[in-house]
Amino acid sequence: MKRLGIILMCVATLTLASCSLLQSGAGANAIAQTTGQTCGSALLGLYNSYKSTGTISLSDPANLGYALSLATAYTQIKQNKDDKAYRKAFGNGLVMAGAGLITKNNSNAIIDALLAANGLANVSSTSSTSQKTEAVGSIMPMVQLLN
Repeated sequence: MKRLGIILMCVATLTLASCSLLQSGAGANAIAQTTGQTCGSALLGLYNSYKSTGTISLSDPANLGYALSLATAYTQIKQNKDDKAYRKAFGNGLVMAGAGLITKNNSNAIIDALLAANGLANVSSTSSTSQKTEAVGSIMPMVQLLN
């Protein structure tokens, strides 16, 4: 009877531990998906600006806001670049927010372009003109993938 109690306690402990691990993984994936959606929305905003004006100007407050969203996504994906589950969830978020322009076919290329977007690392509301120019240079490859 004592053995059965010990075995049941071990099973219960393992079950709780595995549920905890699953929840933390699911939480990370939810965060990745939300970050991907924010990134996808920002890319769409920048794409629409580019399509209507032929350029991306970070002196426009809306475009600067989109660039800041991309900078946040850049930081998050950079920190989790080797986590396949995070990358997949991030890609799913991109597609969800992509309004048909971001698809499963181009989402990985967009993530790769975001990972290479080093010019986003220093963009802020107080960025210098050269920093903003560098940020636009990092954004354009992603925007061009939406064509």
